[in-house]
Amino acid sequence: MPVEYLIWAPLAALSLVLYLTLTAAALYSLAGSSWVAVPARRLWILAVIVLPVAGAVLWLAASHRRTAALPADDDHTA
Repeated sequence: MPVEYLIWAPLAALSLVLYLTLTAAALYSLAGSSWVAVPARRLWILAVIVLPVAGAVLWLAASHRRTAALPADDDHTA
């Protein structure tokens, strides 16, 4: 094995770790979202698994937009 291949090994390992982290974060966020109906949640899970990077980024962007529009719980003006 040429030494040149060893130069790319850390980049490949880092890419794999980032890919797994992004996918796991999207699936965790999707599992905890109660505002998504079950059929839509199944489609999102399928999108995250089939298109791991694009599906995860789209889900995290959509969920961020949804949660940013919700009022905060700590706004108790009595």
